[in-house]
Amino acid sequence: MTSARLSVLVVFFVNGAVFANWAPRIPEIQDSLSIDVATLGLALTGVGLGGLVAAPVAAATVRRFGSRWAILASGLLLCAAFVLPAVAVSWWTLLAALVLLGGADAVMDISMNAQGVLVEERAGKSLLSSFHAAWSVGAVVGGVTGAAAAGIRLPVAAHFGLVAVVLMLVLAAVGRGLVGPEPVVRDGHEDRAPGLVLARPTAALALLGAVVLLAGLMEDFPQSWSAVYMTTEEGAGPGSAGMAFVAFSAAMLIGRLVGDRIVDRFGPSTVLTGGASLVAVAFLAILGLSVLAADLPILVIGAFAVAGLGASPLFPIVFSLAGRLPGVSSAAAISIVSLVSRIGFLVAPLVVGRVVDASGFGSVLGAIAVAGVVVAVIGWYYGRRFPVDSTQDRGSR
Repeated sequence: MTSARLSVLVVFFVNGAVFANWAPRIPEIQDSLSIDVATLGLALTGVGLGGLVAAPVAAATVRRFGSRWAILASGLLLCAAFVLPAVAVSWWTLLAALVLLGGADAVMDISMNAQGVLVEERAGKSLLSSFHAAWSVGAVVGGVTGAAAAGIRLPVAAHFGLVAVVLMLVLAAVGRGLVGPEPVVRDGHEDRAPGLVLARPTAALALLGAVVLLAGLMEDFPQSWSAVYMTTEEGAGPGSAGMAFVAFSAAMLIGRLVGDRIVDRFGPSTVLTGGASLVAVAFLAILGLSVLAADLPILVIGAFAVAGLGASPLFPIVFSLAGRLPGVSSAAAISIVSLVSRIGFLVAPLVVGRVVDASGFGSVLGAIAVAGVVVAVIGWYYGRRFPVDSTQDRGSR
């Protein structure tokens, strides 16, 4: 494994570990601030809001400084900002902390995917799924760490502070292995787009944006709400409440470890359709268990695992396809789909909080199942609308 590939794997790991450590501690932070689920949902929009603000300038940052330096700056800021939610004293200070966290995450997300596409193109084979698998490894490790910290009642501030220091040191250690600068010509077209606003819109990019918008909802619920759901609906304790997210992340990891081979074998659109269909089935199962009032948390955790397996290829495929669109710079195209996903991450917590407060979790579970069906249809249509999306094309890169 080359130094660049290893460095990118570690970068994705660090990014995944940050939010995974956060997820299992959300119920405790909610209790410490004495806020209801609707107010919590409002505060959680900070991640999406910060990402929404930062995403349009991320491509310009990568263009100006290169993805290597953008990764290091945003990654170190992400780790530092991770401590802030632990010391929030009200819902609006939590919101402000999450805005900064989300902004740093957006820049890191775009720059590390741009770096991943660059390394993938130099290698001449699919690598994005393995990079996102490293993100899932970070999510699993972070989720287990967060659940364990909650189980032993480690103060949230101490937990977040220790994690931040460790991840900052890891990120600094691999920075020299990242590559750059990015190429200025793609497929014969000069890359004159210094930022998001100059990237040429295409029908393909619009469809990919729709996928990440809905995929963001599928991933946000396990990350932001699964611990709350397990606590309120399944009666789980502080330690076990985080296991639904751990199961989701572990299954996502498994899917991404084999994802590159599956995509090369069957093609991106087929895998998009199959994965999204699996997410729909999983959330329908969770909905069915909630309707039946079945006190079987182990089945719910298993359904979250199935959802993680289905969701595993969605983001890697979209970022890989967007980063290779002809006539559009990699960073700018990735910025567009990332921006759309941030809109989903912004809207989802607010809507989920309001809907749960008004009518419970059932409506939300059903909506996510519908989102899975829609993404499955988009995947099917994309494969027929764009002939470049083929197994043969993937294998010949």
